[in-house]
Amino acid sequence: MRGEELLVVQEDGYPVPDRVECFVAGLPKPQGSKRAFVVKGRPVLTESAGAPLKDWRSLVSLHAQQAAREPFQDAVAVMVSFLLPRSQSLPKRVTEHTKRPDLDKLARAVLDSITGSLLHDDSQVATLLATKRYADPTEASG
Repeated sequence: MRGEELLVVQEDGYPVPDRVECFVAGLPKPQGSKRAFVVKGRPVLTESAGAPLKDWRSLVSLHAQQAAREPFQDAVAVMVSFLLPRSQSLPKRVTEHTKRPDLDKLARAVLDSITGSLLHDDSQVATLLATKRYADPTEASG
């Protein structure tokens, strides 16, 4: 299964009544680096990841908007699991994804995507649990 599972949990008590879960099928894209420079006296800010990141963030944002009633007000815990496609030549015993994209950049892209729909600001994230692994051969692709 390609994509990422997203779970946002309000941290004001367990069991948690305010909980959002969704699965976003697709190929997760990492948040790129921003570059700033000046052209003809005007500041220009560019995103190095380009259109694939924009498409991924739009997809995550759409799922978050569909799952959200309104943005959480307090501190939240975010748990996100990235399931990345595996090469057919990769041995089945290899489950951990230790190549690019970097996990922190994948998580940043998701946090930026859910800001405005599930969160007012990503500074509300008090706990972040992020994992990435290869999708099992038996998992459906999305």
